[in-house]
Amino acid sequence: MAMLYLMRHGQTEFNVRKLVQGRCDAPLTELGVEQARRAAAWYREHDVRPARLASSPLGRAHRTLDIVIEENPGFAALPRTDEDGLMERCYGIYEGRPMSEFPVNPWEPGDALVAEGGDSEESARARMVGALRRLMAEADGGDVLAVAHGSIITLFKTTMAAYARCEQDVKLANCCILTFAYDPATGTFANTQIVNVAEPGALEGAAQPRA
Repeated sequence: MAMLYLMRHGQTEFNVRKLVQGRCDAPLTELGVEQARRAAAWYREHDVRPARLASSPLGRAHRTLDIVIEENPGFAALPRTDEDGLMERCYGIYEGRPMSEFPVNPWEPGDALVAEGGDSEESARARMVGALRRLMAEADGGDVLAVAHGSIITLFKTTMAAYARCEQDVKLANCCILTFAYDPATGTFANTQIVNVAEPGALEGAAQPRA
């Protein structure tokens, strides 16, 4: 069964400053770069060999995938897509503002953003699920590695929760990796693992960069 490796981007300046990001962007911090390298090491350790790579076109996700490729040179020749469907939710007027001003849980805002120029839950869900199904189809039975964002990944995980095979009440930290088994007959994704690469022991025995 084909696998999806769905990864959150590394820590950004906005994460540190506790500002709402959404569609606006901020560069990775030094820690964010290191987190991406740790994720790359996890892929080596687990001999992940995707057939296709993708990321949100937002800079923080794109740069995270760049680092994963730099640390795994064999990935450089793989097809790569900047996929609009993987972009973070739009938070409307709240983007760039302090998280403390946000009126609801920013990870699961429901439809509270619509009146403020943001995404509805249904539109965000449809574009994320559609994008990932399309990427899996393009991989033609191979695995896919994709980099996206915390809130949209949370929505996707919740959407597919009925098929999950692992604990779901897990914080999705920067550069966490979620693995999903994809069933092309039903278009469903079964979450099999969530790895927060900064956790102790996550990279024990990690392999060196593979040519």
